[in-house]
Amino acid sequence: MEKKTAIIAVLIVAIVIVGVLAVTLMNDNGNDEDTIYWLVVPPVNQKDQISQGLIDGGVSWEPYCSDSILSGDAHALLWSGDFWPNHPCCVLAVNAGFADENPELVARTIAAHIEATEWILDTIANQTENSENYTKLLQMGSTFSARNTSVVAASLEHMTLLYELNDQLKDYLVNFTKEFISLGQLTNGNATVTDRGYSSVENFIDTFVNDSYMNIAVSGNLTKVDETVGTLSLGYLNGDLHQFARVVASNVTMWEGTEYEGKDLFTQWGVEITSPGAYANGAFVMQGFDTGAIDMGYLGSPPAIVKHLNVNTDNSDIRIVSQVNVEGSAIIVNSDILTIEDLGGKWIGTPGPGSIQHLLLLAFAQAHGFEVKLAAT
Repeated sequence: MEKKTAIIAVLIVAIVIVGVLAVTLMNDNGNDEDTIYWLVVPPVNQKDQISQGLIDGGVSWEPYCSDSILSGDAHALLWSGDFWPNHPCCVLAVNAGFADENPELVARTIAAHIEATEWILDTIANQTENSENYTKLLQMGSTFSARNTSVVAASLEHMTLLYELNDQLKDYLVNFTKEFISLGQLTNGNATVTDRGYSSVENFIDTFVNDSYMNIAVSGNLTKVDETVGTLSLGYLNGDLHQFARVVASNVTMWEGTEYEGKDLFTQWGVEITSPGAYANGAFVMQGFDTGAIDMGYLGSPPAIVKHLNVNTDNSDIRIVSQVNVEGSAIIVNSDILTIEDLGGKWIGTPGPGSIQHLLLLAFAQAHGFEVKLAAT
């Protein structure tokens, strides 16, 4: 209880600090020693832009953090877990209407996600005793992320995969939502929450995080089946190893020589998965929900919150039904930046407002006395 209280206290302090942050447009190249300049740079491009001198650093997720570090182009100034211990990042969400109509199908999808997560955790824990599985895991991650296995192995050291829906998740999401309100990221401020039909931020999160499908998945009443129970369209982020469980659950070759040969985990649980393809970031996953292109999706919790509240359509009415990972992001910088004080006047790329990486930059910068402004490009 003391650890949880301390974690939330740190987050609340960050919220109060960030709440006074003004994000404005700069009209010069920016050499202010008390200002950090941000611009949108997708994580996949941050390493190259740092090495080319186009930006001084970036805020990214794995495997792009470890890729930049191992390449020698950057080093980590701050890992997100050092600022927000055990903070939630990616989650698995579902369209509320689809879930109401297909509760068993949603639960079976979660069951596949759980089994994949547990396989990954067991494989990591027993990598010496069962090096064959560990090699398979690294290769799967390498193929998906287009990064080498050394990068994948390093990435796994900086994040924790999980699926449980717990109070710490809800506490963080409450405070993330309040932070978005204070930053002006919600269309009508606090009224956006009530406009969506919630009595308070706490009521919103209690509704937004729905554990009923998880309870079905772990009840022991579901079993693997030979036939297809149903089909759903699943969204996910391109190359994002936070969502490693989806990669494993989609893999067929790991089951060669077993009774499940030719079937991935989703199929084993009776779920036929379709997908419109990988998305660049969580905002685009939410766009996939809004257009009806996907029924479920892996995405960051912050864009899920912001887009759900701001868009306010039936398709954007989603529920978080599983966690995916905690931590696993970092502020990575070039070799000229050795201390926090060196960030003054520097250009830092982020995935954009609404992402947890952008929030990390804002909170960390203001906590150390910096103003954050949008860079003129």
